[in-house]
Amino acid sequence: MARTASISQVLTFTLALVIITIGSVFVISFRQSQRAKDTANSVLHTEEVLKHIHDFEIGIMANVSASRGYLITGRDFYLEDLRLSEELIEKQIERLKHLTRDNPLQSRRCDSLKMLAWDRIAFSRQSTTLAPKNENDSSHAAIMTLMGRVKTDSVRNLTASMKATEQNLLQVRWSANERTVSTLNIILYSILAAGVLLSILVIHRIRTGIRRQQLNEEKFRALLDAAPDATVIVNESGLIKMVNHQTENLFGYNRNELLDKPVEILMPVSLKSAHETHRGNYMKAARVRSMGEGLELNAVKKNGQSFPVEISLSPIRTQEGMMVSASVRDITVRKALETELKKSNAELEAFTYSVSHDLRAPLRGIIGFTTILEEDYASKLDDEARRITGIIKNNTEKMGHLIDDLLAFSRMGKQELMKTQLMTDKMVEEIIAELSILNRLETPDRINWNVSPLPPIFADRNTLRQVWINLLSNAIKYSSTRPQAIISVDSYRENNFTIFRIKDNGVGFDAQYSSKLFKVFQRLHSPEEFEGTGVGLALVEKVISRHGGRVWAEGRVNEGATFYFSLPDQ
Repeated sequence: MARTASISQVLTFTLALVIITIGSVFVISFRQSQRAKDTANSVLHTEEVLKHIHDFEIGIMANVSASRGYLITGRDFYLEDLRLSEELIEKQIERLKHLTRDNPLQSRRCDSLKMLAWDRIAFSRQSTTLAPKNENDSSHAAIMTLMGRVKTDSVRNLTASMKATEQNLLQVRWSANERTVSTLNIILYSILAAGVLLSILVIHRIRTGIRRQQLNEEKFRALLDAAPDATVIVNESGLIKMVNHQTENLFGYNRNELLDKPVEILMPVSLKSAHETHRGNYMKAARVRSMGEGLELNAVKKNGQSFPVEISLSPIRTQEGMMVSASVRDITVRKALETELKKSNAELEAFTYSVSHDLRAPLRGIIGFTTILEEDYASKLDDEARRITGIIKNNTEKMGHLIDDLLAFSRMGKQELMKTQLMTDKMVEEIIAELSILNRLETPDRINWNVSPLPPIFADRNTLRQVWINLLSNAIKYSSTRPQAIISVDSYRENNFTIFRIKDNGVGFDAQYSSKLFKVFQRLHSPEEFEGTGVGLALVEKVISRHGGRVWAEGRVNEGATFYFSLPDQ
């Protein structure tokens, strides 16, 4: 997928380069053609100007010859030649005037040429009227011939200048054309050379890119095949585009049997329609979904065998659109273990209930008979006997409390939570009042309570009440060695949780053992120091965990302890 995108970009660049090169060659070729055309037109124009100058000169020479012939011979047919030469001269002057209109210098020369030409024509006409009538006028003819030659030379000098100018213009245009063509050729060859060089570089880059991406795909394939779970990559249409070896092993298909097939081929028929809808909704708001998050599903092998799976999803955005990588884990063994564990827990709960129920009667008997001994045989018991009977009653009562706590802990795992909106302030106030009554009976006014306003919470009333009773009782118990106990209760918000905090200035605990606090029968202080069954905090952890929160503690030896528990928003 990445390789396709990269190659597409390189090909797009190459196509653009080819278009630019062809366009440049076309433009340069067109300019060369235009320049050649312009040069050809200039040459034709110059040649035409030179031709008309030449024709003009022929006309002048014809005019001179006609006038001279008539002047010398006096024959009339020279007059017709003279008239024809005048028409030719006039025609050529007008044509030259038209051809040199874009050249101010030549245009002015045409004006001068016209004046000189008409001067020469006028002289020729004048000479015909003065033609000699006899041979004695030969000297006069010689003089007129000399004067005509002067005028003719003036015309010739001017036409020579005009021809020289046109020749120079032609040479300049040829030189300019050669320079332009040379420059354009250099540019053309440079562009072609650059195009060839860039094409070589592009081809090299394409090959390098393809090779690199092939290596990346091989690495990706190796990583995919090294993954412990079956991995299936599908496109937005739900078609399978890639699988690993684990997928082949898990489902019994070979790779080619799965590629470009709907992913629903791996699901029970009863789930296909629902999964298509779910897949469409997921594509609209794709996100990473970790393994174990969401529902457990069933998958189907090639042989039709159904088995439970967990699936994690990861969206992958590519040039070809959205892809989704699904990791599939067979949880058949785990489900079997969970079933066995549930069965064992049920048997354990039944056993615990039976044992605790069966133990109650003997315990009541022990307490009853011990009481009889203390009351009916008091006179016969010495101090040691009374001490022993007291120990028996005390330990029996502790055993009864432990059984009650174990039953409560056992029931907590299967008791349904009835969550409602609770006024935490009022609940804590009632519990503190109850505990304060008991405390004042023993040590009046020993505890200083600092309770901040507490927010309402959505939770099960009975179990949350037990949490508060256990944590506040703990604070009272472990600060009982202080002349003045200070217990603070407050709360704060963090993310989507409300966190409650109970802090005391009691004996505290070693922080390295904090992980043991919430385990059943795990205690950080001996029974001689502080009484307890070792079940209360475990019960707190179980209640809070079932509510979707967590519980933790901080403390230092002889510096007090702080207990926290969090509850999620509704």
